[in-house]
Amino acid sequence: MNMLRKILLIGFSVLFLTLPIGAWAADIPAKVYESEMGKSPLPVSGVKVEVFGGYNFKALLSSGVSGPDGACLLAHLPLGKELAVKMTKGGYVTQYDTRSFSDKDVETGVVLWTGSETNVKSNYKNLGETFDLRKGHVYLEFSDEWSGEGIEGIQFSVPSGKVYDLGQGDYLIANAEGASLKVDFGKPGYAFDIESVNVPLFSGGMTQYYAKVQSGGAVLGSPITAAVTSVQVFGFIRTATGAPISGASVAFTTFRGQTVRPTVNSKSDGSYRQTEFPVRKLMRIKVTKAPFIFRDKFVFIGITNKQVDFVGK
Repeated sequence: MNMLRKILLIGFSVLFLTLPIGAWAADIPAKVYESEMGKSPLPVSGVKVEVFGGYNFKALLSSGVSGPDGACLLAHLPLGKELAVKMTKGGYVTQYDTRSFSDKDVETGVVLWTGSETNVKSNYKNLGETFDLRKGHVYLEFSDEWSGEGIEGIQFSVPSGKVYDLGQGDYLIANAEGASLKVDFGKPGYAFDIESVNVPLFSGGMTQYYAKVQSGGAVLGSPITAAVTSVQVFGFIRTATGAPISGASVAFTTFRGQTVRPTVNSKSDGSYRQTEFPVRKLMRIKVTKAPFIFRDKFVFIGITNKQVDFVGK
């Protein structure tokens, strides 16, 4: 029996050595987009896209530049291995998209996200934060491995940085320190197959990390599952002198511009109201009414109705 095993092992070794290297790698079509708040995602050209693997992502595996439609090819990449896709362009925040690729990605392609320095710093300002170039930043996407849906309401424990819930399973950890960040997480009433992830950090860069977990919902019978699940957002839209502004469009979106609730218009007295907002979420409210100019507001939705007023200039 032992002799048979040795013969089989030798045979497999010879087979591995004679197979072309391409049998263990694949080309992944990709498109680079920027998602600006309140706007549709736009393709970004001229982005240098590099893929790194190996220990601490030191080995350069592929390199290319996005075309006019944002398209590029991530060539000759190993499947099933965690890699770092680095995106750089003048005037843009360096992005590190950490992920592994599968056969499905070969067929359908992947979308990569980047952000201009102007938009990223503006978003941080709205959060009351400063984008520190000496520190690392993490954009986390948590989703259920089976359904693919984002998991909301996750609670985090991190050794550094500040966590923001952006809604629909997206989270931001701003201004973290170190070469990597251990992120412990959980959700009251839920059980996950893992309880932490280790995210690489890059000074002055944004690490985009995708966590796919298997979850059991409400297995602990937490009282939070029976608590308030939605609230109203309302307020008044007026001029600097206090005169009501009617017919103003009020849009409600996530951090990346995804619609949370349908847009409403202010009434004759300048009031507006929208209902059924998910609780414990960060949301952006954008008001539009020519010829007035309004400053967008980032609002954290708690467990009570929220009043948010706007003044047009």
